[in-house]
Amino acid sequence: MRRLLPFAALLFVAHPAWAESPAALCAAAKKEVSADSTLASEVAAAFGKANFTGATSDCLYPLKALRYASADVLLVQAGEPGEGCHGCEAPLSAYVIQRVGGGLKTVAKFRQFAQLGSNGAVGDIWPIEIAGDDAMAIESGGTFQGYTSSHLDFFAFRAGALVDLQPKPQVVLDADNQGASDDGSKAVTVQGSWFFDPSDKTSLVVDYKIEAKGATRVERVVWRLQDGKLVLTRGRVPPEVTQASGG
Repeated sequence: MRRLLPFAALLFVAHPAWAESPAALCAAAKKEVSADSTLASEVAAAFGKANFTGATSDCLYPLKALRYASADVLLVQAGEPGEGCHGCEAPLSAYVIQRVGGGLKTVAKFRQFAQLGSNGAVGDIWPIEIAGDDAMAIESGGTFQGYTSSHLDFFAFRAGALVDLQPKPQVVLDADNQGASDDGSKAVTVQGSWFFDPSDKTSLVVDYKIEAKGATRVERVVWRLQDGKLVLTRGRVPPEVTQASGG
């Protein structure tokens, strides 16, 4: 049975958090929010009456509504995704929303808990469970001087806080250097797929497919939760990751 304590505890220890004062949401988000009834409900719970009048940079953009067993989480970023400078990260905030009697109520806010990505944007976001805690995985990355890479960050809701699990070393997911050289023989591509061990939910498993010098191989690497952090405990990050991502 899935443990419901993480968010249940959060509802009692978090400071009261009502809907924000009417906020300037990014005008570009209006169509997407209007087309998704779940996202629209979460936005209304967090911000009250939606005001989609914000300019490209001076606004809040609802990214995704994540559903857990005992609560929902609305992920929001400052600024319209993809409109930041090349090296600009996206400032992320999380709003924990309780489902009560058929309605929704914001019970905790974690403003700008992280800044991730490039061009003012992150990639995909997943609701997950890690060692009994409700958590989320966020993929982000970018292309710099022809080198493309993406990596994963993990955050867990624990004892009223949103904790960065800070994987060591960083969990690079995909990488390639195809845009950095005209010589196809020097192309290196790394593609990773990941999951948490279903037997204990403390081990992150990444399977890498590496293509380099006309050969292909597969390697498995495991990070395990230790003292609140994800630590590499099995295998090694393939050296091609460094080559493909430009270091």
